[in-house]
Amino acid sequence: MLVTANDKFFQKKQALAVLKHGILRRYLPIYATMTGSTSESGRVVYLDGYAGPGRYEPEEPGGVGAPGSPLLAVETAKRVQGWKRDLHCVFVERDPSYVGNLRAVLAEAAPEGMRYDVLPGDVKDRLGEALDLTGDRPLFAFLDPFGTALPYQDMVERLLGRGTALKTEVLLNFNLGSVWRIGGLLTGDEAEPNGENGRREAAISRVDAFLGGDWWRERFMAARRGEVVASRAAQEVGREFCQRIGNDAGCGSFTVPIRRHPNHEPLFLMILFFRHDAAPYQFNEAVSMANAEWRGLWRARDLDADLRADRERRGGQEDLFGNSLIMDYSEQEAQRAETLLENQWIEEVAENLRALTIQQVAIKIRENMSGIFGRTLGMARERHLRKAWDQLAEEDVLDARPKKGKMLWQTIYRRGR
Repeated sequence: MLVTANDKFFQKKQALAVLKHGILRRYLPIYATMTGSTSESGRVVYLDGYAGPGRYEPEEPGGVGAPGSPLLAVETAKRVQGWKRDLHCVFVERDPSYVGNLRAVLAEAAPEGMRYDVLPGDVKDRLGEALDLTGDRPLFAFLDPFGTALPYQDMVERLLGRGTALKTEVLLNFNLGSVWRIGGLLTGDEAEPNGENGRREAAISRVDAFLGGDWWRERFMAARRGEVVASRAAQEVGREFCQRIGNDAGCGSFTVPIRRHPNHEPLFLMILFFRHDAAPYQFNEAVSMANAEWRGLWRARDLDADLRADRERRGGQEDLFGNSLIMDYSEQEAQRAETLLENQWIEEVAENLRALTIQQVAIKIRENMSGIFGRTLGMARERHLRKAWDQLAEEDVLDARPKKGKMLWQTIYRRGR
């Protein structure tokens, strides 16, 4: 098989999903509240193109499974009602068994009066209906497929091509694994599916449709000829894909690598396609906090593995000191590690600001996200920028930071301009 089976994925919430859903859970409320401020009756539409069954299977028998993206959207709809926003959710799912489960989960979880629609079928076939339901309202589309997603032309012309006057953002899960596995059919690194040339061509054609042509084939093979590993070659394809979407749809992109483990190569790229200049700043806040949650998950899992191994070495007997002491010590270590990381980010951001002020007198934050954050983008956020700014103001490099007003609208000025 060239792609992971859906049912296996939904058996248990994966570490990959923790970061993806952490981003969605934090950013969707921001998008809904900001765009809903100018929408009639505060209405905003959320489109989940690959909704799944709504909930993961429970970790333990008789338990309740973790919420999938549809339930995160329901929670967002409840939350933004307090700001007089009306989030209309449209869920598309092609697996009939998932559709039934999704409807049951939503019927139980959705508050009375919440607007939502479940559309059975493939998102490319139901996109027209979803866009009709959206009308001219702001739209946030979440595309998280198992393999390749919506064809390129549909993404550019129908979804992002709704019109520049219509507020539209797309959060796409770009499956690097699919690209490098199917790319392996071109280079001979992967065996043909069941030895069938027809299936090989069909798999490659699916990637062609998703990426907007066969340009990626030579890009991937050239990288492999240069002794770049398949995962890195797929990332190069992903970067060019973002550039092509940006050029053809007139939008920007913000890419977040999604890894199975902190030390692994990314398996996915979460890509936000946007037009509003506030989007990168707000999205970075969501990504940074989701990354912090994800790091905490891995620390907890590593600690649990250590405790299990220690218990096995002692033949199942509990430590006389108890695990609570170990947990307390590990929490202190985690806090120290986070503090060290954050201090490094602050220094990095400060150095970036110092370099930028040599080139320009005024730095508009929302227009200089990459230059300001550099390698810390997606890790550092406003709190770290604030500390870096204050540090440089004390050194008489920058004017003091205004104490009022939202940070993303502020401009950083070089001292003595």
